[in-house]
Amino acid sequence: MSTLAQVVTDLTAAPRPVLFLDTCTLLDIVRAPLRGLAAEVQACLGLRALAAAGTVQLYVQDIVPGEWTDNLPAARRDGEVGIRAFTATWQIAADLGKPAPPLPVVPPGDLINELEQLSRELLTAADTLEKDYDGMSWAIERVAAKQKPSSAKGTVKDCHILGHALRLSSLLAAAGYPNSRVLLSSNRSDFAGPNADAFHPEIAPDAAVAGLRYAASLEAAVAGLRAIGEIP
Repeated sequence: MSTLAQVVTDLTAAPRPVLFLDTCTLLDIVRAPLRGLAAEVQACLGLRALAAAGTVQLYVQDIVPGEWTDNLPAARRDGEVGIRAFTATWQIAADLGKPAPPLPVVPPGDLINELEQLSRELLTAADTLEKDYDGMSWAIERVAAKQKPSSAKGTVKDCHILGHALRLSSLLAAAGYPNSRVLLSSNRSDFAGPNADAFHPEIAPDAAVAGLRYAASLEAAVAGLRAIGEIP
């Protein structure tokens, strides 16, 4: 676990794109069969390799590992539902005489275990950020004001994650950091604007000052960094 001051020192010494991962993004890898997220799994494989090579730097906030563990059983159930639905659909097509190659034998548990391991490896590849006073203060103020990413339930978790990402991105901007900083979350309803490709208007002003961008998926983040030449 690293303090924001330590991270700024490390990154300014060796600049590279910075990605902040939230819990939904990590668990979407496990849910991929149900949600049709094959491209997300492909992006995860590529991002894992880029992180191992030091081409990108991944971060998660201190609450994310615990949230990942708490929500993993539900994500696994979702993924297994997707696998069984695919198998049933394939069998129905065969029964109706539709031409198809033989159904691959992939027991749901085996595939879900592989997806869980991939998600776990991406989480492990990310450095965990310690709590920061300014990041926490921003989060609490957002909840009190009922502003995004605070939900109608008043939860502080998304605000906690975003507040720290904004704080670190601001510190890097002040240091003249040359590379992108991107927050990844598939929770569009709380983070995103109407087009789902940018922060919600209530978040956008703070994000612009900090130089923090939004991506709704691993696929979008990787494509965006590749388009501007920051990753191969």
